[in-house]
Formats: sequence, C-alpha cells, structure tokens
Amino acid sequence: MRPVLLEIAGFGSFREPTTLDFTGAEYFALVGPTGAGKSTVIDAMTFALYGSVPRWDNSRTVALALAPTVNRGTVRLVFDVGGARYVAARELRRAATGGVSVRSARLERLRDAAGIGGPDEETEPLADGAGAVTKAVEDLLGLPFGDFCTCVVLPQGDFAEFLHTEPRKRQEKLVRILGLGVYDVIAREANSEAAAARQRAEVLSEQLAAYADATPEAEEEASARVSELETLAERVGVAVPELAGAAAALDTAEEQVTRLRREREQLGALTVPGGLAELDARQRAVAQERAAAAERAAVAESADTTARERLAAAPARGPLEQARRHHAELASLSGELPGARERHEKTSAAYATAVSDAADARASVDEARSHRDASVAALAEAQESLRRLTVERDTLRSVTVPAGLDALDRRRSAAATALDRAAAALTEAESADAQARTALATAPARGPLEQARRDRHDLDGVRVEQRAVAERAAAAQQEIAAAAALVAETRHRLDHAHEQQALAQRADLAASLRPTLVAGDACPVCAQVVATLPPPLPSSSGADPDAPRRAVAAAERALDEARRREA
Repeated sequence: MRPVLLEIAGFGSFREPTTLDFTGAEYFALVGPTGAGKSTVIDAMTFALYGSVPRWDNSRTVALALAPTVNRGTVRLVFDVGGARYVAARELRRAATGGVSVRSARLERLRDAAGIGGPDEETEPLADGAGAVTKAVEDLLGLPFGDFCTCVVLPQGDFAEFLHTEPRKRQEKLVRILGLGVYDVIAREANSEAAAARQRAEVLSEQLAAYADATPEAEEEASARVSELETLAERVGVAVPELAGAAAALDTAEEQVTRLRREREQLGALTVPGGLAELDARQRAVAQERAAAAERAAVAESADTTARERLAAAPARGPLEQARRHHAELASLSGELPGARERHEKTSAAYATAVSDAADARASVDEARSHRDASVAALAEAQESLRRLTVERDTLRSVTVPAGLDALDRRRSAAATALDRAAAALTEAESADAQARTALATAPARGPLEQARRDRHDLDGVRVEQRAVAERAAAAQQEIAAAAALVAETRHRLDHAHEQQALAQRADLAASLRPTLVAGDACPVCAQVVATLPPPLPSSSGADPDAPRRAVAAAERALDEARRREA
C-alpha cells in the first residue's frame, strides 16, 4: 500500500482543511516540533483505512478523532494497491449531547489509476458504512488492524518494545504478521504427502516383489512350455477336423443303427395272418369248380351245336323227330342250365370272396414288406400265390372275366413293384448298417481327441493371459518410470521455489530492519555484528512481492499432480 493523497479537516489538531500530496515520493520524513501534528498525519491515514488509531488503546474510540472546536470532521485517503488506485473516506459528526460518531464511510476504486479522486472522476463503489469499509480494507491489504499497527504503523515506543521482547515472542509475531504460518500448514501437508508416498512406494515394492520369480530361467521354461503347447496346438488343429468328421460319421452310424434296430423290432413283432392256408385251399377249390363248370358248359354247347347240325341234315320227319328228341334233350339241358348257372354264380361269389381275402392277405404283406425277416417269408408266399393266381387266370381266360379282375391285376402289379422297392430298401439298409459298423470300428478313440480339444482350449487361454500380463507389466513399468521422473522434477522445482521464497523473505526482513541497523553495531534480531547494510526494499512498481509465494504454490500444485499420476 502506497499513500498518494491525504485530505483532513477537523481531525485531531487539524481544524482547518489540510492536504498532503505524496505523489512521486519514494521516501519522506515528517519533521517538526512536538505537537505540530506529525503523529496526527499517521493517525489520519490509519483512521481513514480502519476507523481507529493505535495510540487510543481502544478500537471503538472515535471521540478523540474530532477536533475540540468543530462539529464535523473528514478524512480522505487516496492510495495504491497492486496497480489500482483506491479512495477511503470517513466523516465524523458531533451530536448535541457532545457525543462523536462516524456519520458515513466509503471505499471506492478509481477507474483511472492516475487520478486523485476528484468530483468529476469515475469511481467504482466497493463498500459503504464504517464496518463494511474496515472489512473491505482488511481484505484488500491482507492485514487486520492489529497487524497493520505492528508492521506498517508502529506507534511510538512500541518499536523498542518489539526489538527488546523475547526472541520467541518476536518470532511468533513476525510469523503471524508475515503470514509465515502457512509454511507450518505446508510442512504438515508435505509430511502427509510424504507418508502417502512412502505407503505407495511400499505397495509398489510389494507389487514388484510379486514379479521376483520372473527370472531368465523361468522365462526359458515358459518359452519351452509355450513351444510345446504350440506343437500340441498344431496337432490338435490337425486332429480337430478329423474328430469332427469322425463324430459326424459316428452320429450318422448311430442313427442308422438305431433305425435298423427299431425296424428289426417292428419286423420281429409281425406274425403271419391266420387262415392263410385255408384261404388258399378255398381259392383252389373254387378254381376247380369253375373249371369243371366251364367244361360242362362247353360240352353242353358242343352237344347243342351237334344236335342242330344233325337236325339240319336230317330228312324232313326224321329230322323233326330228331329235333324233337334234341328239343327234349335241350329242354332237359335247359332244365339243368339254371342249376349250372347257380353253381357258376356260387363259384363266382366264392372267387370274389377269395379275391377279397387275397387282397387282405396282400395288404398284410404290404405292411410287413418294410421289415427284413418277415418280408422274405411273405415274399416267398406272395410269389407262390402270384404263381397260382397267374395259372388260374390263364385257365379262366375262356370264361367271362368277372368285374374287378383288371383292378385286381393292377393291385397285384403295384404290390409286386412295392415289394421290389422294399427289397431294394432292405438291401440298402443292410449295406448302410455294414458301412456304419465298419466306420465305427475304424474310428479313432474318443478319449484322446477330447483331451486334445481340452488342451487346445487351455493353450488358447494361457496365450491370451500371457500377452495381457506382458502388456500390463510393460505399461506399468513405463508409467512408474514416467511418474517417478515427473515427481523428481516437480520436487526439484518445489525445493528451488522454497529456496527463492526463503531468500526473498530474508531479503524483505533485512530490508525492513535496515532503518534500525548501524554498520558495526549488533543486529537487534540475530545479535550479530552488522558488517554492511542490506539493500532497501524495492519499489512496489518494480517488483512483485507475491511472486515467490505464487511460484511455491504452482510448484506444489505440479507436485500434487505428479503424485496423483504416480498413484
């Protein structure tokens, strides 16, 4: 904080308006006889900022600020902080009862950093009211009223007390005034971070110890194991297709065997229909009766023809007589004809019944045709029946063909064709059964192939896990190395920043004590002989007093970031 302009009126010993211009002054001294108002100037600056004066021994006292013969007093201070210009002003009023109070107070920032706060200049209000202005000034300067009075405006007599007090108390006050207590906090945080870093290092050491068995011998052994597994994988890769083909052939053979067994069971359950021999005998008897009836009908027709021929060739009477006899014989034969026809119809009915029974028998044979053992016996019987029926058909061709005989013949042909197909299917089934049994006998053992498949699966899992572990180990090593390098670099920058800050603090402390030091005398702080005077404090416009602190903070942030990355 650098004062620029001080305007006082009715304050302390200054009853009339007075202006003190500090523009362009690097150093100044207030000189004059006792009571001339030198201390009042300092009091006016302090009152404008904090609303109190240190030598009043009470921060709430304001009555001593107003001159005894006036009822109104004002204090206005223009000052610079951090490249900006501010105006702090307070007004005092005396009440009718004689009490003095602060009527108004304000803190403003000038928009023009080179202005002096004139009526026409633009300002930005920052606080209004006695308490608000005091709080805003404390935040702006970073010093409460007590610390400001100790390190900036040291009252008369208090400086000697400060110099001769106990070193411990003087150090505590300097630490509190200069804000050095933050380094205790930094030390605690650093110790905490160091403990966390040590714990992290221990964890990493344990993790690295877990890889202690990763020796060259173990690596060679693992490589040999990998080679063996790769060879096994190649063999498994060759055997898997063969296993798949054999498994497929085995499944097909098992299905065929199951189907043949089921067919064999079905064929074994079949039996020859009852009454087949009786049906055959009946069919033969009917055929014989039909043959006999046909012979008798042929004889009758031949006799009739002969009679007619003889009648035509006979003389007139003789032929008539002969015709009469023939007629009588014909009548006799005609009388016998209905019986022959009845016998013929019975024979035809019996033949139809036989045909129906034969159709039922053939249906039974069709059902048993798909079965191997019964099909052979049924085939022989059907062929015998077919032969007999063929002979009977040839025999009965001269007789009127009964209705349905063509259909019966078609059914017979269809039955023969179906029987041929059944025989061919049976032959194919037997051949497939033989091939399946041969393939099953020549197929490799199932146990080694299953073991090879499991070994291949385990090999693939081991390869994937090995690659993943190697990648993670490499990445972890790189990250650890990078994090360690970054931590080391940031620690170096932090140590350098601490050294620069310590040098700056020592230079500031030495420069602050320079007015009290005399070459050749003992230093009141360290009690050592002063050889040369330290350099004076740099001007506020030429140096940044917060630069070391910001550098330390930046280095600490960088170290925290590096530690997080390392973790």
